[in-house]
Amino acid sequence: MCGILGIVDLPGHNPGISPAMLDEMRDTMADRGPDGVGVYGRGPVRMAHRRLAIRDHEAGNQPWVDGEPPVAVVFNGEIYNDHQLRTELRQTGARFESRCDTEVIPAAYRRWGIDCVQHLRGMFAFGLYDFEKQRLLLARDRFGIKPLYFAPIGTQIVFASSPAAILRHPKFSLRMNLRVMSHYLSTLRLTLGRETLYEGIFTLLPAERLVFEDSDVRIDRYWNYPQPGSCSNEEYTDAVDQLEESLSTAIKEQLQSDVPVGMFLSGGLDSNTMSSFVRDHHNGSLPAVCGVGQGIDEDLQFAERCAKHVDAELNSVQLSAESYREHWEQLVGQFALPLSTPTDLVIARISSELRKSATVTLGGEGADELLFGYDAVYHGSHDFDRLREIQAGTSDLGTRAERVFLKSLRQWCGDDQFQTPVEHYFAANSLIAPAAKVGLYRPEIWDAVGRDQSMFDWYGEYFSSDIPTTNGYAYLLHEMNLEALLSRLDRATMSVGLEARVPYADERVVEHAFALPEDFKTDVDPVETLPYLAAGELKARGSLRSKKVLRAVARHRLPADLSERPKASFPTPVGEWLSGPWAGWAGETIKHSPLLQEVFQPESLHSIAEHVPALGMKVWPLVNLAIWSDQMTKPRAA
Repeated sequence: MCGILGIVDLPGHNPGISPAMLDEMRDTMADRGPDGVGVYGRGPVRMAHRRLAIRDHEAGNQPWVDGEPPVAVVFNGEIYNDHQLRTELRQTGARFESRCDTEVIPAAYRRWGIDCVQHLRGMFAFGLYDFEKQRLLLARDRFGIKPLYFAPIGTQIVFASSPAAILRHPKFSLRMNLRVMSHYLSTLRLTLGRETLYEGIFTLLPAERLVFEDSDVRIDRYWNYPQPGSCSNEEYTDAVDQLEESLSTAIKEQLQSDVPVGMFLSGGLDSNTMSSFVRDHHNGSLPAVCGVGQGIDEDLQFAERCAKHVDAELNSVQLSAESYREHWEQLVGQFALPLSTPTDLVIARISSELRKSATVTLGGEGADELLFGYDAVYHGSHDFDRLREIQAGTSDLGTRAERVFLKSLRQWCGDDQFQTPVEHYFAANSLIAPAAKVGLYRPEIWDAVGRDQSMFDWYGEYFSSDIPTTNGYAYLLHEMNLEALLSRLDRATMSVGLEARVPYADERVVEHAFALPEDFKTDVDPVETLPYLAAGELKARGSLRSKKVLRAVARHRLPADLSERPKASFPTPVGEWLSGPWAGWAGETIKHSPLLQEVFQPESLHSIAEHVPALGMKVWPLVNLAIWSDQMTKPRAA
């Protein structure tokens, strides 16, 4: 786990970056790599690296330069099939000098070219330059566990693990991307497709590779999801056994490390189940940590019970309103990004606690997106299909049941007439709905963001007319939502030099579970309520059951009280704090923010600032944008 940086110009060009400037850009990522630094320069290429030593401490320094003509690599992550690849590559003449998994990347590239990424299994982001072919290859793992940002600057491609490094490039001009800002206000997601909050800085999407060659930049996907439900002939009991086996294999593999390993234990189903496999494959007690908000102790109680069951040494971190605010601005400055969710800071604090006893942690991200843990969001796909049938006159509900359903939909979404699944999705799941922005933004800003059309277009790609709406939701949740959570996890853990591994995002786990039938993952109980109640009301009644196949695995391995626990994600009462002790501070922060004054109509901004207690979590992204913009416009230290 590391911070990587590269600047690649056209052949024959000098990047024009001094050694001191390269060091300055690299060292914005010092927290990501406290154990070592490295730089490399030749011709049009400059590379730099901050190292967090996990494997082969002596021989793993980067940038890694292989052979002549050289192939130079900077790499962040872990290649879990390193040993298998070494065995295969040795048969074709490859030689290895270390146990470091970085070394397998140039060897795989010499064997398979840019298709080497299809042979790598793990979490990774890397930049590789082939001096013979004068080619740059950037690649990101299948689910976006590791971040990779890039920016075309003049004739150069600049790439890094953090936007903070790119911001220090002397020719980069700082401008906010208003389209992404608007997307963040609705969804708390910090990217829109490849675009970031910084105009001109992009992110590779999960499973993408970029090739810069002959002045041309090409981006494509090297991996695609199986079709949801394509394992329809599989028996439920076989699916449970297969999930248990694949999780066991992934967790055993991800426990391998030359440094101490710990885990996050929230007391919920995902981490409880994960901990049961850790018990199988780890000798001795494992350090674990749980985070709780002020006055919230139920999750801690269950985390303690689980820790006792699996023989983990549990510590906890409790955040008060005062301690949360104390770290908020610091973390925004460290990330060079707003916080995406209130949990960002909780993860950073529990990471800091765990870092005292471990350098690697296992996290439970990925189970909800894979197995429909966000049950109300996913079941919204059925709401839209039912609405479309009613609109087309093909519904078999009957007039009375149709009226009940439309009323339920209005209560959940604020409307009962949507023409596209994207319109319905945003009505059901937005923090600030697109329709509300018309009266909030200054007219010129509403025009500048294209009236959110780019947002609708991007989400629309998940809902093509030739696939079921349910499939579109499955792809959206696992590809877009998971990437956002994995990026959050990476930022928070790497802020203290802690490597996070995510077994639920193992390729083999995903490829099997993603293809399982819907009713293996989620259903409605009692089923009679499904036809005439919208997803939100079903959720409120407790009628939605999620992650069925994972609960079945958990029942094999845990006591009933632990296997039946609902979702838990280190909850912190930020909404209550915004409505209570933070209300005055939040209102003043919003009111006096130059950025928000530029974006919002004066009367709208004043009204928001005066009604913070009533708005609660709706002001969360506004306060974050205000803090972030202030941090980004501060003069840089000399």
